[in-house]
Amino acid sequence: MSPRGRPGMTFGVPPFTRGVKWLCIATLAVSLLVAVMGESGNALARQVAFIPEETWHGKIWTPLTYTFLNPDPLGLLFALLGLWLLGASLEQRWGTRRFVTFYLLTGAAGAVATALVALASPRVMQHAYFGNWSSLEGLIAAFAVLMPDAQIFLYFIPVPARWMLPISAGITVVFMIMGRWTDYLPQLFGLGAGVLFAGGHPPRNLLLRMKVWWIDRRLRRSKLRVVRKENDPFGKPGRGSDKYLH
Repeated sequence: MSPRGRPGMTFGVPPFTRGVKWLCIATLAVSLLVAVMGESGNALARQVAFIPEETWHGKIWTPLTYTFLNPDPLGLLFALLGLWLLGASLEQRWGTRRFVTFYLLTGAAGAVATALVALASPRVMQHAYFGNWSSLEGLIAAFAVLMPDAQIFLYFIPVPARWMLPISAGITVVFMIMGRWTDYLPQLFGLGAGVLFAGGHPPRNLLLRMKVWWIDRRLRRSKLRVVRKENDPFGKPGRGSDKYLH
């Protein structure tokens, strides 16, 4: 995939930005060490991979580290390409600190949501997750939310970024139906986390929005309605607010 931007933004072939560079180096280093170190590499993979059962029993760092492990060579290649092509443009827009935080946060959110599902599913509880696909889904969601008119090349076919959100969700759901659904939970949750975090709203603001939504529903259920205050005897509107709940 290769993104192109709207006028005033440069997207053709993105530069190799600092945050993308260090994330790529960390991903490449961990993946290669696991591949070449034999038994020690297997032990490293066990410490890095996200396994819900082990996370619940103390390995609380794995929701942040599993995105750096891609043991499959082809998967590693696409992971690094996706990080570069999607991440560099967003890092230019956000800055390095916010971009790296978003990348790690969406991957961690996908893992935490998966760990909660694991409480009700033994198959998920024992499953080993690795790869940065949940974070890449978050980057796709960020493009769809922040730059909906940008063009992203999907297998050499240009599509508006806004389409990538339903396309990515649909592809993930199809894989879950046709394959092992347990494999794709972090990706699905990472896409949702990307939508939530792309606008830069912290969790406190999200909680406030939920409270406002709940209050609004309670008001609607109580059948309160808005009426206008009557005019004064001279036909002029009354002073102060002209609306009140009745």
